[in-house]
Amino acid sequence: MTPNNPLISIIIATYNCSHLLKYAIKSVLNSTYNNWELIIIGDCCTDDTESCIANFEDKRISFINLKENSGQQAKPNNVGVSLAKGKYISFLNQDDMYFADHLSLCVAHMENNDDAEVICVPGVQVLPGASEDLNFDKFKAVIVGVHPNGRYSPFENSVASLWFLRKASLYKVGEWKTENSLYVPPSQEWLFRAWKKGLKFHFPEYTGVLIIYSAERKNSYLQKSSYEHEYFINQLNDPIIKIKLLEQSAIFSSNLCHVLLYQKPLRHLLRAGAYPFYKLLEKLSIHPNSLNMFIRWGGKGKFISNARKKTGLSEIP
Repeated sequence: MTPNNPLISIIIATYNCSHLLKYAIKSVLNSTYNNWELIIIGDCCTDDTESCIANFEDKRISFINLKENSGQQAKPNNVGVSLAKGKYISFLNQDDMYFADHLSLCVAHMENNDDAEVICVPGVQVLPGASEDLNFDKFKAVIVGVHPNGRYSPFENSVASLWFLRKASLYKVGEWKTENSLYVPPSQEWLFRAWKKGLKFHFPEYTGVLIIYSAERKNSYLQKSSYEHEYFINQLNDPIIKIKLLEQSAIFSSNLCHVLLYQKPLRHLLRAGAYPFYKLLEKLSIHPNSLNMFIRWGGKGKFISNARKKTGLSEIP
């Protein structure tokens, strides 16, 4: 069916990665909530993306392929927002997947909290591993997007897949900026800008998204297959797999805390020393993580361009 008035508009920006995109679409179709439209914006795709989408034969899904390649995620997402009909907006990166109850929980939270303008939920990120590890459930994972004490932190990376917003809040903040004008990823700059403008953030304590970050996997956009996506897509409705992922995340976090506290205490001193500079940047409405990104990667847009080299593509949607 094609809903005349979808409550949620889900936006996916994509570029020549139908082998990953199909899993993102499947996760939306497997959702327990059905009143949505899925707007997929191709950044001038030249592969079989269009036929891949058509194979799902769902009129709630639309595909617009831009005539010119922008080389980044900002333009496709901005186009998607301009076409959205829903009261709420949800982004989904082409290599991520929703848990089945994610949309239902987000809608319920919004409907029960009139002041909420932006929701950021935690996600479970699967760390790179060998295919044989999956057969024995030896995958490793980490919780991401957890803002301390329910307060927004610009140092916590909440990828766009973890957002759920009122459409009106997007217009208050404005469009995504292009990556070549920023030291930090465009998604994080937009979120920081939303916070600076005073939008009301909520941070529900449930994990809604499975993240398989392609930029951590060499040639992940060129291999045309993903054993990790294939393994997890058929288990996202199983509460047992979520429990296993959360268990692994807890173990990883405990180990990481031990390392930072007892093996790398200098990091804390360095961050404490840099704190006044972070606060100054924040007051100037400059994302405070720009300093770290500049020191590590160099000029504007360098973070994304370095990630592209690893994946083997000219862009990271």
